Amino acid sequence: MDTIYLQLADDIERDINNGVYQHNTRLPSIRDLSVKYSCSQGTVIKAYEALKNKHLIYSLPQSGYYIVENLVKMPNEDCTIIDFSTGNPLMRDMHIPDLNHCLDRATDIYQDLSLSHTAYGVESLRKLATKYLAAFQVFTPMDTIFINLGIQPALNILSQMPFPNGKNKILIEQPTYKYFIDFLKLSGVPVLGIRRDENGIDLNKLEDLFKKEAIKFFYTIPRNHNPLGTTYTKAQRKGIAELAAKYDVYIVEDDYFGDVSFDAKYDPIYAYGDHHHHIYLKNFSKILPWIRVGMVVVPTNLLSIFTQHTQRSYYSSYFSASLLSQATLEIYIRSNILKKHIHSIKKELSERLDCLERNFRQLTTYDITAIGGKTGFYSYLKLPDYIDENQLIDTLKKRHVLVAGGNDYSFYLDHSFREPGIRLCIARTNTTAINNGFAILYEELAKYKR
Repeated sequence: MDTIYLQLADDIERDINNGVYQHNTRLPSIRDLSVKYSCSQGTVIKAYEALKNKHLIYSLPQSGYYIVENLVKMPNEDCTIIDFSTGNPLMRDMHIPDLNHCLDRATDIYQDLSLSHTAYGVESLRKLATKYLAAFQVFTPMDTIFINLGIQPALNILSQMPFPNGKNKILIEQPTYKYFIDFLKLSGVPVLGIRRDENGIDLNKLEDLFKKEAIKFFYTIPRNHNPLGTTYTKAQRKGIAELAAKYDVYIVEDDYFGDVSFDAKYDPIYAYGDHHHHIYLKNFSKILPWIRVGMVVVPTNLLSIFTQHTQRSYYSSYFSASLLSQATLEIYIRSNILKKHIHSIKKELSERLDCLERNFRQLTTYDITAIGGKTGFYSYLKLPDYIDENQLIDTLKKRHVLVAGGNDYSFYLDHSFREPGIRLCIARTNTTAINNGFAILYEELAKYKR
């Protein structure tokens, strides 16, 4: 078996990472390497092609091979940084051969098409999505499914368009997804909050708000909540659906990480509702970070007005995902590679969550309550009053441990809802990083202990 090219490829990759080769300088010629390694020029070409497939180098005709721009010193590749601050996975964590296969197939199938001016998206993907969504107990016809750039564009449109209930206020959980809060504040949309904690929300309080306030829709992240990392119980999901129908309030259900679930019996709020008051959102950026694409399921009574507003949105931004992104997602689903990819994510995530749980056991020593950490990427550490939140975050940063939080109320509407704490996300970690990060965290917390 010819393994010389593998050794050659490994040596070149190591030299690239060590800075032996500089950007804008041609890599050694095929002839020079064949002499150095006493191998054929075909073996050198095979090694270079292997590095091209890993997106480490590229070739120029009649010129040679070069390092991909900014490859060596990317900030998120600093191995000294332990990054608990973001929920965006590293693209390199994807299985590149599978991605290449799906991209190649997508290009082959759709090379003679261009993305038409439609808010719906590729018809073949939407048709496939009916079966895909059914696996999540979201049963809906193709005509109610939109393929778009992700959750935020859909939320922007839903926030600004009129609803049949004639109401104008939006209710959000506190805390919740920070970018939606930022958008609501920027756009001036009337917004109310309802507290959510490790036990979920108070359904009596929710009913009181539904009854007394002109709430157009309630935006909720029932499972894998950001930033708490919690999941509503079945009773709470059913209760929310029943209250929505009773008080003519729409539910916008953000199931952004629903593919990676450890509860086989979980059903979304959508499954318990009347399908008249429910909008279901699904995003793939957490599992397929190289393609920005999502799905929106809209009830038939909203289809006309929603379609009008998606078409108008083209004057300010794009709603639909690129044709290549949609086609790639279709190949991922149709070929069952997505199932394989999700299985791999769940296996790795399970190991990280077990590690996180072990580290959480020591937090009670420091009067800290850990919320979440049983599913998904997120968890939240509620801090006692005597710990200076911003100081802790800054100190951790100086020791190369990044966390989210602080007094900017990122996840809160205002001070009335805010609980001091820090959000941890394990999207960019492994068990070693988690253990090392917590070791540093414990050292800093010990300085506050009374």
